[in-house]
Amino acid sequence: MANKELRQLQNNVQVIGTLKSKDLEIKTSKKGNKYMSGNLVVLSKFDNHVQEIKISVFMMESSKLFKGIETVKNEYKTIEDNGADAADRIEVNGELTLNEYYNAQGNLVQFNQVKGIFFNRLDETNDRPDKAIATIDTVVQGFEPVIKNDLPTGEYKVKGFTVGWGNEVIELKNTIVGPELAESFMDLYPAGSTGQLNFKINNYAVVDEVKESENQVSHGFGSTEKAEARQVTNYVNNIEVIGGEIPYFGDKAYTEEEIETALQIRKLKLQELSQPAEDTPPSGFGSNGNDLPPGSLPTGMEPPQDDNPFSDAPNTDDMPDF
Repeated sequence: MANKELRQLQNNVQVIGTLKSKDLEIKTSKKGNKYMSGNLVVLSKFDNHVQEIKISVFMMESSKLFKGIETVKNEYKTIEDNGADAADRIEVNGELTLNEYYNAQGNLVQFNQVKGIFFNRLDETNDRPDKAIATIDTVVQGFEPVIKNDLPTGEYKVKGFTVGWGNEVIELKNTIVGPELAESFMDLYPAGSTGQLNFKINNYAVVDEVKESENQVSHGFGSTEKAEARQVTNYVNNIEVIGGEIPYFGDKAYTEEEIETALQIRKLKLQELSQPAEDTPPSGFGSNGNDLPPGSLPTGMEPPQDDNPFSDAPNTDDMPDF
């Protein structure tokens, strides 16, 4: 059953924003084939938040699209390198993929990421709003209420998947639907339904003001005006359902047999994922960093968090076999 060719489903992502950083490198595989790999970070401002969207890049030199990402590497200006005023505003079109691997502790880490395919620099007259959205044909498997402090929030976790080229079954991780849409969405999409859903990609910090006491009396001198303190109180990292069409019916809908085949393919894929070898005996002294809490390592070195669909992942394509 797992050898059956599954129908590829639509999977489109669009990100518009200002290029914050780029980390791209041309590499050579074991067989001498050149390719570009790395990532971009795009700042996209919408819904009163500054969203930080990470775009993964992998492009063979033989691809007709290689010149596009080569131009990004050589010419596009970033906030980090050139300053906010000079940084390019760009549009990235691509797809949502699933990254999964076993970390050094033997735990399976899974998260979705945006893979960039087309890259365009927007001129100063382009007034299209920032966005980070996806339109994906999704097989919906079910829903689970989100509980916080022992109380339902009204949000629901959405379990589902889409299917890419070559029987790649892409599970949607950390996907939610908000209280305002949950009831109508669940009524329209019973488990086993297939349909086109619209998503918003969220990845931002929640920053709150720390208010000073109004009755505080100053015994100092001069001006008593103080800078407002702010602190990060939470991080939001998810893929949010914001709408969709009515479920497919007839030949466009995935059949029970196709869904079962997709689940079998996923099961085999997870079995094939290799767990790391046992840890070598420690040498030296102190912590090796693997048991440190998140936030204690320098930026960019923290292990990815399981609930963050856009966190860093180890570079697994340093020396591909092709």
